[in-house]
Amino acid sequence: MSEVPEAGGDRLRAAVAEVWRRAVGAEPAGDDDHFFLAGGDSIVAVEAAMSLRSVTGTEVELDLLYEYPEFGRLVAALAGEGGAARTGRPLTPAEERLWASEQLWPGTARYHVGAVYRFAGRLDVAGLRAALDGLAAAHPALRRGFAAPGLAVEADPARVRVPCRWVAAPGVSEAELGALLDREVREPFELARPPLLRALVVDRGAAGDVLLLTVHHLVCDGASLTLLEEELGRRCAGADDAGAPGAPPVVPSGGAVVDGPAALAYWRRRLTGAPQAMALPADLPRPAVLGTGGAVHRAAFAPRALAALRAVAGQERLSPFMTWLAAYAVGLAAVTGDRDLVVAVPASAREPGGGAEIGMFVDTLPLRLTLPPRVTAREVARRVRRAVAEALAHRRAPLQDILAGLRIGADRSRAPLAQVALTHRMAGEGGLRLAGRWARRELWPTGTAKYELLWSVVDGAEPELELEYHTELFSPAAAGALHERLIGAAAAAFAAPDAPLPEVVREPSGGGDGPGYEAVHQRFERHAVRRPGAAALVDGALRLTYGELAVRARAVAAGLRAAGLGRGSVVAVVAERGAGSVTGFLGALYAGCGYLPVDPGQPAARAVRLLGAADAVLVARAAVDAVPGAAGGGPVLVLEELWDRPVGPGAPGPAAVTGADVAYVMFTSGSTGEPKAVVVPHRAISRLVPDADYLRIGPEDRVAHLSHPAFDAATFEVWGALAAGATLVVGGRDVALAPARLREFVAGERISVLWLTATLFHQVVDFAPDALAPLRVLLAGGEQLDARRLAALLARPDRPGRVVNGYGPTENTTFSTWHDITPADAAAGTVPIGRPVSGTTAHVLDGAGAPVPVGAVGELVVGGDGLAHGYLGDPAATAAAFVPDPFDPRGGRRLYRTGDLVRVLPGGLLAFEGRRDDQVKIRGHRVEPAEVERELCALPGVGRAVVLARPTEHGAELVAWVTPVPGGGAGALDGAALAAALRERLPDPLVPLVVPLERLPVNASGKTDRAALLAGAGPSVASPPEAPPAPEPADPAAGSGDALAGRIAALWCEVLQVPAVGPGDSFLALGGHSIMALRLLARLDEEFAVTVELVDFFADPTPAGLTALVRGAGVGDVLAD
Repeated sequence: MSEVPEAGGDRLRAAVAEVWRRAVGAEPAGDDDHFFLAGGDSIVAVEAAMSLRSVTGTEVELDLLYEYPEFGRLVAALAGEGGAARTGRPLTPAEERLWASEQLWPGTARYHVGAVYRFAGRLDVAGLRAALDGLAAAHPALRRGFAAPGLAVEADPARVRVPCRWVAAPGVSEAELGALLDREVREPFELARPPLLRALVVDRGAAGDVLLLTVHHLVCDGASLTLLEEELGRRCAGADDAGAPGAPPVVPSGGAVVDGPAALAYWRRRLTGAPQAMALPADLPRPAVLGTGGAVHRAAFAPRALAALRAVAGQERLSPFMTWLAAYAVGLAAVTGDRDLVVAVPASAREPGGGAEIGMFVDTLPLRLTLPPRVTAREVARRVRRAVAEALAHRRAPLQDILAGLRIGADRSRAPLAQVALTHRMAGEGGLRLAGRWARRELWPTGTAKYELLWSVVDGAEPELELEYHTELFSPAAAGALHERLIGAAAAAFAAPDAPLPEVVREPSGGGDGPGYEAVHQRFERHAVRRPGAAALVDGALRLTYGELAVRARAVAAGLRAAGLGRGSVVAVVAERGAGSVTGFLGALYAGCGYLPVDPGQPAARAVRLLGAADAVLVARAAVDAVPGAAGGGPVLVLEELWDRPVGPGAPGPAAVTGADVAYVMFTSGSTGEPKAVVVPHRAISRLVPDADYLRIGPEDRVAHLSHPAFDAATFEVWGALAAGATLVVGGRDVALAPARLREFVAGERISVLWLTATLFHQVVDFAPDALAPLRVLLAGGEQLDARRLAALLARPDRPGRVVNGYGPTENTTFSTWHDITPADAAAGTVPIGRPVSGTTAHVLDGAGAPVPVGAVGELVVGGDGLAHGYLGDPAATAAAFVPDPFDPRGGRRLYRTGDLVRVLPGGLLAFEGRRDDQVKIRGHRVEPAEVERELCALPGVGRAVVLARPTEHGAELVAWVTPVPGGGAGALDGAALAAALRERLPDPLVPLVVPLERLPVNASGKTDRAALLAGAGPSVASPPEAPPAPEPADPAAGSGDALAGRIAALWCEVLQVPAVGPGDSFLALGGHSIMALRLLARLDEEFAVTVELVDFFADPTPAGLTALVRGAGVGDVLAD
């Protein structure tokens, strides 16, 4: 047997130093050298411990170096000196569970608790350090380390020091402060090295100090954090005792006492047959091994809904915790469809006499709630009360023992048995008083998630609700939408507590129709009250805050009410995109009316038809002349005159509405030849924005408003911004049509959310793809997106944060489905339209109404809260398009037949395949060819008309072939004149290129041969030839002019796809439109490096006019050279 080195003497130090050298490759330089910082790891530590056994001839535990990693303390420990004597005890069940989690996910902040305190003045940092050290010395948990499985060790009270770092940061911004706190709270603890507590003081100069306390959950639960705050405050105030005056001394409790068999038997009985997984509506694919990444979504509970919830709780004798558990159960049942729920809840494991001790004294109980199909909210409350009482009576059963008794198999993709949890504390619990200054506790997020969903409630007059969610399962948009749906379901259920849940909680839910329902204008008002100075609307030089816009809306509403208008009325709003139209919409909704957006540039005849659907007209002063004399028979009110009128403090606020009340009416092209008025209820907008799963918009966003108010994408833009507290930024006409202007607009206005029609999206990708780089989210759609252009955009390093394909008809409120586009989608050549928006159902049916299998094509039929009521004044068309839902077991729901053909892809995504009728999309606008044909045939001299969409590289173009009345000839019909006449009757997207023919071609069946027409019948639509050569110049000066004109004419032919043009031909008469003009001007820039403004081009949209503009820029002189 080897000789034992003299304790504490040189021989022991030398022996330990030699073992140290062999382990890490260098001798220790001093007593403070740290084994693991010198290069040691877990394997080397075990080998070193075994070597120390041999050297000392004594039993050396394998985890010794974890407890004493400094050289001097290690020698002292081996010598048995009292200052380094080891104390320890077995882990409690709760500690074992957290220790095991740390081994599975080492180095994460999953069980860190970060408490932030913002003080108005400066802190005494030296006094704070002394108080923290005294606190740690007094509480065993704060001296405790966890060096090996099953063993907690405690450091010497006289030696323990709490790290307390001071950072000078005068003038630090909130974002910079947040980043600093993020880094600090997420820095891993070395569990073997106590204390598992640290402090950071950020000195912000005149702004005051911010203190962050970070503590590991292994040594501190929620109640302990309050004890820590109270005692730390007393110590900083000069009190040396560990507790309050007269309080008993802190005595270690030894952890929770497990009383096993009876409690375990109860849990086995209670949980046998429970579901192993909850059907949470995650929108991301579940990984094989679920990590720890998390985020938090915050929301509020409406005051009326809160009163109803607490009323039931009082009647059923529920504690505050039980109250919120009942609300959570109702919400979970609604969003998952499950009626057998397992929710993890905390239970105190403190023993008598340990009430003032800091430590981890919380166990987790898997509470099971089984709910019958037609359970009421009141019955849920009663079941919660019984379940909680039973669970607490059997709480002395460790969760790991409960799970072991159930023989639940290992599945690293989810937590066993309970994937959701609830925590609760009362408001006012938590805060710190230092040097006479009070600071409220703010729990700082750690960027991790302990459960797939953890609902945390800070209960009080205005409860604070936080949903911590797994970012590997839920996108921020999906988590936000789920949280709002959960809260909405609970509000609706407890507003009618004795009604079966299926009758009051609608799922999918877009906000419900019950007493707790909040429409978009009410959401806007809430933001105006809470943040009146926040930016609401930017329209050129005009900037309106939420408070200012709300004042205008109230004034407009007062004018409407004075005119006898209110709930059930429809008010036409005639104004260009901008502050006027937005104020009109808000004012109408504030009065309880629905609004009807009308384009002031609408042809007069069409305007009369549209205004006939309204009870009154709100018109911007600049658009007064656009309102015909016959404007529906109701009053015509000028917007500016209304909002300039003072409104007294007693004026009514926003009208209360139900989800079924009419929000707006919007016209679409009609298959019968007449435009159809689609009646959209409030619940449909609430399903669309601001909390749907495809996009979460917040106050920090700036949303572009580029769509015309009469185009249903404006619904998304306007209410997506204003209902979320974001800023709505109006773009001018040049912005919406010119990629270069769009680049300036997005960058200059710091746009984060943008919608583009597919046609405009393609133009931007072709000519200014960098314009989209600053965007957080780009949404595009209205027509099929080009995969090649998407691939080009997504391959760029400066691409937008997300690119979303949004699909949907007006009858289902803008978007029915959505898809985050990936490079793989673009590479596949077909971009899916995705899956249904939250609150929406989608079925793909064959001709017999049966669902089609994967890979097959069928008609897309949609339902849910986005559905319109139908078509105003047209019950037959409504009945044909809106049909009973055969998949609704209770009956009463409807589906809308879109007429679109889609293919069901593997995984459930949908891909667009075309139409089952003649309807087409032109530049994002829905066009029924029959409506255009009807208007053409009403023109003098036209006998028959066929209107088709001709596919081009840049999207569909509308072409009309017309024949004369009997006895007339094709020569009597002038295509340009007919197109000009149509512009007096139809909006621009419905005006086609008009091609006169003697007769229409027919096929073998005697029907119009549409294929022959599209193949090129008629010279105006033949494929463009090579660019015509420029004429030979007679002299150099004439040559330069003719060459320029010839090259510009060739560009016209290329863009318009016509064989030839004359100097005076009108761009519009040849079938051109604003998007095609953009292509022409972009090609002009490529060819001649000259920029022509769109407005200047349309001043004289002829080849001669354009040639003059280009020559004016000096290009003719360059060609002459």
